[in-house]
Amino acid sequence: MTGLFMLQNGMGKINFKKRYFKTPYEFFKIIKNNFIYAKKIKNIDKKIITPDFAERIMLAVTGVNDCVYCSYRHTKTALEKGVKLKEIQDLLKSEFGDSPEEQQVALLYAQHWTEYAGTPDKNMRKKMIEYYGIQKTKYIEFYMHIVYMGNIISNTVEAYKRKVVPDSGRINFFLVYLLCAPIAFFIKSGTKDVKIVTSKSDSHHR
Repeated sequence: MTGLFMLQNGMGKINFKKRYFKTPYEFFKIIKNNFIYAKKIKNIDKKIITPDFAERIMLAVTGVNDCVYCSYRHTKTALEKGVKLKEIQDLLKSEFGDSPEEQQVALLYAQHWTEYAGTPDKNMRKKMIEYYGIQKTKYIEFYMHIVYMGNIISNTVEAYKRKVVPDSGRINFFLVYLLCAPIAFFIKSGTKDVKIVTSKSDSHHR
């Protein structure tokens, strides 16, 4: 799902390098996987993860995927949950030093998990379970799955708007764009009042 494309514009060439869906199959596959994972945590009390902890996890994932829409959405939500602006900006840059110490293991795991597209090193996951226990680890991973999906959906819409043409072809990409666009619109909605710089590439999209 990761591509590097050189796009011609009036200023020359620009790079687009983010994860995104190239085909409807990839879209439906991740939707299916998230439904399957949701069943794994249905009997776990959601209060096992505090709202501010959940937002930090989702910001950590969003920072790796450099998702513009989600960075604004979760900045807004994290502020509402009591996370300070400076910490939010650091989380989006994969800097976790100002986050609560007891959450930093999870944030580093979220970064690693995202960099490897949801296939983390077994030893890393073992350390997570040893530190948090299996139930809390599963719920942390649930938040990671959800926001990862939102990131890729939003990145797909961004890629389409920037006229990326993947090797899957224009038709496949247009179809997956149609699937992603309503969800990305929902993610982006309600964030117009968030005026701060929160991602590596947001200056292109506000």
